[in-house]
Amino acid sequence: MNDTDPRELVAGLADSRNLRVRAPVGCRRGSCLRLLWWLALLGGTGVRAERIYWYSVAGAVNETSAGVPMSAAMSFELGVFSGGFVPGPSNQAQWAANWVPAQRVSYSGVERKFAGLFTVANNTAPFTVGKAAYVWGFQGGVATSEWILFRHPAWSWPAPNPMNPLLVYWNAAAATAIVGTIDADGSPVLMRSAAVTGAVSPPTTWQQWNALELAGEPRNGPLDDPDRDGTNNLLEFVFGTPPKQAGAPPVTSVEVVTVGGERFLQLTVPRRMDHPAALTVQVSADLTTWSAGPAFTTTVSNTPAALVVRDLTPLAAGVVRRFMRLQAELPAP
Repeated sequence: MNDTDPRELVAGLADSRNLRVRAPVGCRRGSCLRLLWWLALLGGTGVRAERIYWYSVAGAVNETSAGVPMSAAMSFELGVFSGGFVPGPSNQAQWAANWVPAQRVSYSGVERKFAGLFTVANNTAPFTVGKAAYVWGFQGGVATSEWILFRHPAWSWPAPNPMNPLLVYWNAAAATAIVGTIDADGSPVLMRSAAVTGAVSPPTTWQQWNALELAGEPRNGPLDDPDRDGTNNLLEFVFGTPPKQAGAPPVTSVEVVTVGGERFLQLTVPRRMDHPAALTVQVSADLTTWSAGPAFTTTVSNTPAALVVRDLTPLAAGVVRRFMRLQAELPAP
């Protein structure tokens, strides 16, 4: 659907735009009521609502801040910000919390473009008529992400229009970037994302990640390990590593820290905060009985770069061994 040629869509809409239904002159009450009932159904289906074709032109040069061509790892979302939130350079850390997406598509590295077709079926908040619409492109990372956010002043959220279904075009080349850059003539680059630190990208669910990273792979369950590198798909999701390319996971460091004159084990997990998963750090003295929770551990910090958790049992006289491990679970659907 996202690859549909908009010219074909316009042709397909021609008949419905010119649709005229006329009741026979002097029609009887029953037949007129049936006609009105049919018209109500036609107008209430929502199928012919106004549609937004949001896209970038194919074949353009689009790069990350490092000068690397954009790939399918870059996602683009059409959406709005909730309430009166206005995104700017000084509040990037709050963008994701206020962002409400309507549709997501992946960038095509082959065609060098993104394209989506969204049908406006209603104006449920925050997608109210006249709301400022944006396109947010992002490639999440552990410490640094790539972002480009842009809009055009004319990109206002429309109302459903079932009886006159217009197709509106929102071209990235006509937009102004809030973060990243856009050069309308595409010379030398149409879109260039910016490196962003200290802020989290819009969340990518397990289902979205699975469809992109494990497409066509039968061993796509959370506990499967298609690349046989010892890291199952769920942990590949948590760490943001490729599940079909064998490699060592990010270093999850364990260190001894001193707090209040006592020594404790501390675990640092460099996970992807934009990949929602329930992470629990457990502690043990014998690798058999494991414990977790505020009586056993404390969260030192939880930032976009890493989760840091400390054991609450000090390494004192009589404490021979202490162990820590990470347990991950997918959130309930």
